[in-house]
Amino acid sequence: MPNTKRETFYEILGISRDFPTSGIEAVYLRELLFWEQLEKAGSPEAKEKILELTRAYLTLSDPNKRDVYDSELDFEFVLLDGKAKDPEMEEAYDIYRLGHKKSYQEILSEFSKFKGEMGDTLWVLKKTTIYLVINLLLYSGIVLFQSLLHQNEGESPKQNDFLFNLLSFLFLGFSGFGYLLFRFFYIPKQLKKRKESRL
Repeated sequence: MPNTKRETFYEILGISRDFPTSGIEAVYLRELLFWEQLEKAGSPEAKEKILELTRAYLTLSDPNKRDVYDSELDFEFVLLDGKAKDPEMEEAYDIYRLGHKKSYQEILSEFSKFKGEMGDTLWVLKKTTIYLVINLLLYSGIVLFQSLLHQNEGESPKQNDFLFNLLSFLFLGFSGFGYLLFRFFYIPKQLKKRKESRL
């Protein structure tokens, strides 16, 4: 893939994303004057630069067009995993958009759905990990308790082993039952709430 960089309209005008709309015309006129002088001097790139400046000005000076452009810019930035200036990723995104022949809104809708599903999957993984860690800590507590009983000279080893085995058996039983409740009752209800909150 060619190593090209696509500038945003903000970069073309040399302004920040939060630059006030009222000041854009002054920036545009200043830049336009500079490039027009270079065009008169015979600069081959000046004409293209003037066209870029004009496109950027016409979009960013109109509040409605600027809002639409900003939303598209944010979408592309997120879609490219925060690498909006990566030329290979930009080209891959352009190929995807042209190849699927979908509008920006259709792609955004699909991406939002995918993002929500990914968020749900990560949420389930997070909750499951927390559940397993808590169970591991509890079982570690049982093992620690058993080792402390072994150090107590007043108790017989057989009695200690029986108590440890009983606690382990009870723990594994409750842990397994708890996981079934967690997986088939708690998780589905919470996922349903998450999906309803996105509607």
